[in-house]
Amino acid sequence: MPPISDFQPFQAGSPQEGTITQWEDEKGFGWVKSGEKRVFVHIKEFERGQRRPKAGEEIHYIPGIDAKGRNCAKRVTFVKSGGNGRVGVGGWILLSGLLLLPGLAMLWLPVPWWMGAGVMTVISAITYGLYADDKNRAVTGAWRVPESSLHLAELLGGWPGAFLAQRQLRHKCSKVSYQVVFWFIVVIFQIVAVDLMLDQRLSQALMRFLAR
Repeated sequence: MPPISDFQPFQAGSPQEGTITQWEDEKGFGWVKSGEKRVFVHIKEFERGQRRPKAGEEIHYIPGIDAKGRNCAKRVTFVKSGGNGRVGVGGWILLSGLLLLPGLAMLWLPVPWWMGAGVMTVISAITYGLYADDKNRAVTGAWRVPESSLHLAELLGGWPGAFLAQRQLRHKCSKVSYQVVFWFIVVIFQIVAVDLMLDQRLSQALMRFLAR
């Protein structure tokens, strides 16, 4: 078997998989074996919001060269970076609470409640798919799904799907600016739901205030 080399170059920009063979957690760096190549990896290259790495774990990364001329891993995610695939009891309770007002407000819509619920479910499924696609693009280094498109899908009613995707896929859950917009959209849905159940008195009061 030929020796593992730190300086045997990769095809530029080609996404790779490898296994962390050594990790110095206190120093924040380690080494990855990918085929017959050894790759340096630093903690700063791991996508935010992920757990601390450890030896034996498999990762996705984009190959690069560091300041010392070594092969290094960039834009690193775990192969099993989608969390444990579960939202958790607390997450389901929170989602149920957030869906309570919008669900009740569907009884005030001029269409059957099940129709509104069905549309919201379909849009949520589409939104989840957009998150999954963007997560895969982040791993492979492809062009990303614009954040504006993700937020638009949430605003059209897909925020429950986004809520689940953020937790199951561990995606977009640690970027503060993104979370601010996401939760603003969720709050808007709560306010609109209350307004519907109050026969739009909130929106009417707002219009009168703005007309002054």
